[in-house]
Amino acid sequence: MNDTFFSKRFDGIQVLRAVAAIIVLINHVAFVGNGGFGVDIFFCISGFIMMYVTEKSTKNFISKRIIRIFPLYYAITLVTFIGCYVFPGLFAGDGYGPVGLIKSLLFVPGEIGGIAKPIVRVGWTLNYEMFFYLILWCSMHISHKYRGVIAGVVMTVIVIIGKLFNNLPVPVEFWTDSILIEFIFGIVAFWFVRWLTISEWYRKCGNKNITRAACVVVALASFIFMWFVKYNEGLSDIERCIIYGIPAFIIFVGIFIATYECKLPGIAVFLGDISYSIYLIHYSVVRLTNKLTCPDGIVNAKAIIGAIGALVITLLMSVISYYLIEKKLVAVLSKFIRRQ
Repeated sequence: MNDTFFSKRFDGIQVLRAVAAIIVLINHVAFVGNGGFGVDIFFCISGFIMMYVTEKSTKNFISKRIIRIFPLYYAITLVTFIGCYVFPGLFAGDGYGPVGLIKSLLFVPGEIGGIAKPIVRVGWTLNYEMFFYLILWCSMHISHKYRGVIAGVVMTVIVIIGKLFNNLPVPVEFWTDSILIEFIFGIVAFWFVRWLTISEWYRKCGNKNITRAACVVVALASFIFMWFVKYNEGLSDIERCIIYGIPAFIIFVGIFIATYECKLPGIAVFLGDISYSIYLIHYSVVRLTNKLTCPDGIVNAKAIIGAIGALVITLLMSVISYYLIEKKLVAVLSKFIRRQ
């Protein structure tokens, strides 16, 4: 085990989180509609992080994930649910009753128009996250050493089952989607970069700056590919985990190697720290600015100002959310768990 590797805070991953969250925000701007692949980057990051944090200790794994995910998500879900009745048409959770609320809070995909959607629209990714956590938790109880292998095999089998059977119930179809494979890419990324950082080649690499520059170029090329190639436009017969997942894996590994042992600008790292808040808060803010400044989806000065305003408002709200909910409340709950 490389103890140095497991004692670091990876600034590059935090910055990549910030980029992923912001491009998802951009994706929801009316006149853009591109950048949804930020989710695929998030899933790859999640696979890596879950392997990383469970390498030395698996104690209270599920409890830690619950207190990290639940407080903010529950708060946003309840605000959205109430907002749908107080300001109909403004919030995107219209059409959900108490049963839909319960399903959303339990991370069970609700259904509107045959599509699995939680009350907080972007919360669909958290349904996959929680499912992945459950699979990894079960895998750890079978074998800590081989938890990644077991989780990878289980998720692969689940996806295959989903491909073999037609007309599955919406929640089952949702949970067997091939996007699950992207968590496996994150697991593989963990194994690869851990091996690389202790390899003879890396330790004896004379000019790491050349290697870092090459990795940045490859990551940027993959990003450009994802921006211009859309898996759901003319490539619907190719799985998302291939069109977006593989480039996301390349981006993650490239940025990790390029920034390993590097200290990055504090503001960029901080944006990564608040990326969870950015991700959950932005949708309603962008939806409102779209209605006010770009209802027809046509780009003009007013629409651009609205998009910039949505970004600024989201960032301000996310800072407040980070300190009041993510940091303070999670710290209190963490202390409670440690006493148990």
